Order: sequence, then structure tokens, then C-alpha cells
Amino acid sequence: MTVPFLTAKSLLFVPGDREERIPKALASDADAVIVDLEDAVAPEAKEGARRGVGAFLAATASARVLLRINPVGSPWYAGDIALAAHPGVVGAVLPKASRNALSRAGLDTDAPLWPLVESAQGLQDLAAMARMKGVARMLLGTIDLALDLGLDEAHPGGRAMLDMARFQLVTACAAAGIAPPADGVFADLADAEGLAAAAAHARACGLAGMMCIHPRQAAAVNAGFAPSAAQIDWARRVRQAAIGQNGAFRFEGQMIDKPVLEKAARLLSS
Repeated sequence: MTVPFLTAKSLLFVPGDREERIPKALASDADAVIVDLEDAVAPEAKEGARRGVGAFLAATASARVLLRINPVGSPWYAGDIALAAHPGVVGAVLPKASRNALSRAGLDTDAPLWPLVESAQGLQDLAAMARMKGVARMLLGTIDLALDLGLDEAHPGGRAMLDMARFQLVTACAAAGIAPPADGVFADLADAEGLAAAAAHARACGLAGMMCIHPRQAAAVNAGFAPSAAQIDWARRVRQAAIGQNGAFRFEGQMIDKPVLEKAARLLSS
């Protein structure tokens, strides 16, 4: 992987008890791989999953993965947070993130922390969490959040509520000066158009990536969070037209000033 993790567009989950899938995930189109020791692994399989992931990391010096650990206070947390210290783990994804849980994790590891916001408490603690030491990037767990809040994701009202959560998360990250967050998964593997629309929607909401549950989703997510050819062409023409200009100027019927030039620069660097 050549994409920096903090700017990863596609973040692919791999079940922690299927460590044989990790090399395939690392070789996929995904920008980052999240090895999941939490939701994807049954309670009776968690100890074995951790051992298997540890063995894979020990045998694969080049591997760089994110590790979704079990929640603070769970029976598996201590072992998981210890594994997060492995040099092959570039970040610990903390589920059910809250201010208190994140404070505890920050004391227990030096690994970069990736809080997964998926509860009402997490939403309330957003501003504080985004500014906490050790936080690298924040993630939005839309499915669990909808469950916690009693939202119907299939209804426009439920989707509007999730967009409010996206707004809060994007705002908290921007105010704290950390990387833009990544959105939750799109669960329907057969709906390619829906996935593309979800990625485009998340990007329009200010998020900069999306979690994936299958390798074939990665390419579509990467495309959804990348500027279009028309946007790149516009940005280049605006930058060229700005040469020699002093202050605001008119270009193709549009007033171009500092914020517009900044938008063009961001498009060209994304």
C-alpha cells in the first residue's frame, strides 16, 4: 500500500479469525485493511483469532494493518490492546468510542487511536475525543449508531439523522485539525449503484473515506472519493487563469477568489 493511512479512501474489514484472508486484502484495491477482532469474531473464537493475527504479523514483517480491538471493559480488551503495540499495527480502531473509553485506551497504548463513533454517547463526546492526544482519525459506525438511536436507515428521516451525525463528526475533526473522517459500510454487496451513490454522498458531506466489507467494494469507493475528470480539468484551468491575477477575478462567468482557489488546490492534491 502506498496511500498514507490518514488519507485512505477505502478501509477494508477482514475477520480476525480468517487470518489467511489478510494477504489477499493487503493485495486488493483497498487503501487500508482493518483486521477485526470485535464484531466479526464470535466470543469463543476471540482468543484464537488474536493469536492467529499475532502469528501473521510476526511472520509478515512488511504488513501494516489497522486492528479493531474489543471494547474497553470487555474480557478481550487487555489482550487486544497489547497486540496493538506490534509494529505491524498502524492504528487501533476503538469500537463504541466514548471520551472515557478513549482516555483509558490512551493510557494503555502508544498506538495511534481510531475512535469508531457508533453510539449516542460517542456523538455527545465528539468534540472532546477529536482533540484527545493520540487520536489519528475518526470513523463513523452507521449501522450500530442507527441501532443505538432507533433509526430506520431505509426511511428519509433516518437517513437525515445519520447525515446530522456526519455533520457533527466532520465538524469536530475539522475544528480539532485532524484528518477528515471515514464513513460506515454499505452492506448490500449486490448493489453497485447504491455503493457508488453512498460514496458520492459521503464525500459531499465532507467525509474522506468509507469502510468496506468486501474487496470488490474498494475500487468503487476509491472512485467515489476521487475528483471527477471534469473537476480536475476545472481546477487546472482555474489555477492557470489565476497566474498574474491580483485579488479576485472573473473566470468563465464565476467570481474567483481565495476560497475558490483553495478548493481548486484541494481537488488537484486529492
